[in-house]
Amino acid sequence: MKKPLIVSLLILAASVLLGPSVAFAELKIYYIRHAEGGHNVKADWEHRKVPKDQWPAYVGNPDMFTPKGLAQQAAVSGKLKKYDFDFIAVSPLWRCRNTILPYMKEMDVKGEIWPELLEQRASDLILSTEQPAPTDTIFGEGDAVELPANEAPYFSLRSDGMNNIKLPRYGNTPADDELVNAAARVVIQRVLDMIQDRFGGTDTTILLSGHGSSGKAVLRMLTKDPLDGFPSISNTGIWMAREQANGEFKPMMFNDYPLENGKPSAALKHASMDTNGDGQVTKAEYVAPRAAGFGRKDHNKDGVLSLNEHAHSSFEVADKNQDNQLTPEEYASVFEDQFDQHYDKNGDGVCTVDEMR
Repeated sequence: MKKPLIVSLLILAASVLLGPSVAFAELKIYYIRHAEGGHNVKADWEHRKVPKDQWPAYVGNPDMFTPKGLAQQAAVSGKLKKYDFDFIAVSPLWRCRNTILPYMKEMDVKGEIWPELLEQRASDLILSTEQPAPTDTIFGEGDAVELPANEAPYFSLRSDGMNNIKLPRYGNTPADDELVNAAARVVIQRVLDMIQDRFGGTDTTILLSGHGSSGKAVLRMLTKDPLDGFPSISNTGIWMAREQANGEFKPMMFNDYPLENGKPSAALKHASMDTNGDGQVTKAEYVAPRAAGFGRKDHNKDGVLSLNEHAHSSFEVADKNQDNQLTPEEYASVFEDQFDQHYDKNGDGVCTVDEMR
C-alpha cells in the first residue's frame, strides 16, 4: 500500500513543479483573392485583338465582375462557411469587399478595412533586406477610403486607416524592382505586425480578403518562403498558413488545395492552369494567360519588347531573328516551348495531372 502512495505523491509533486502540459496557441491565417474582375481579362481581349467597340462593359473595369467572376462570387459563401473566423480584414477596393459581401450578409458578420492589403507589385525580392526602405511616407497618404452606406453594416474603418496607402512610383528595370519590393516589404510588415499585436499567442482564426500579388507577398513574408514553384493565387483561391510550436508559420493550403510537405501538389498546379475545368490543360490554355502579359511589359506601346522590357534569360532564345526585340509571337513562343518541354510529356498536345507529377 505504501509504494503506490509514494508514487502518487511523486507524480503530484512533479505536476506542481513542472506545471500542466499546455498546448500552444495555434493562430491560423486564411487569405482569399477577389473574384475575377474586368481588369483581369483586359490583356486577354487585347491579345485576341477584339475591337474595343465589341468589348462587353466589364472588360477593363476593376469595379465589375466578369461572368466567370460572378459565378466565383456566388460560390464564395459556400467555401468560407467551412471555417469559423474570429476576425476578418479586407482590402478597401470594391472587388475585394464585394467578393466576400454575400458571405458577410449571410453570416451577419462585420469585417475591418485594411488599406495595407491594397494590391502592389511584389515578388520573391520582398524577402531581401539589402535594399533600404523608402524614405517616402506611405501610410495614410493616399485618398480617403470610401465605404458606401449600404456596406457600412458589414465593414468598418480603423481610426488609423481612414486613408489608403501611397506607394512611391518606380520604373520597370531590375533595379526598380528592388525598390518596389523594398516599399512593399514595409507595407506587408505592417500587416504582419497588426496581426501579431492583435492575435499573437492566441488560438484565433482570421480571414484576409485581398489581391493576387500582395496576397502572395503576405504569405512569403509570413512564412519566410520565396514560394518557388507556386502558381499565382487564383481568383477566389484561398491559402492558409498555421502557426507552429516554434512561432513560425507553415503554409498548409494554396488555391484551396492541401500542400504536400509545404509545396504545391501536381493537382494544385494542374487546376491553376485548367482554365475551363475540363480536367486537362491544352497548350492554348497554358500559353494564353502568359502571352497576354505582353501588353503589360510593352511599356512604350511600340508593339515589341526590348531587352529592358523583358530582362529575362529567355529573351535570347525567343529572339528568333536576332533583331534584339520580341514580337508578340516570339514572346508567346517562350511559353509554347515551356509547355512542350516540361508539361506535355507524351506529345499529345494536352497535359494531365500525371504528367505534372
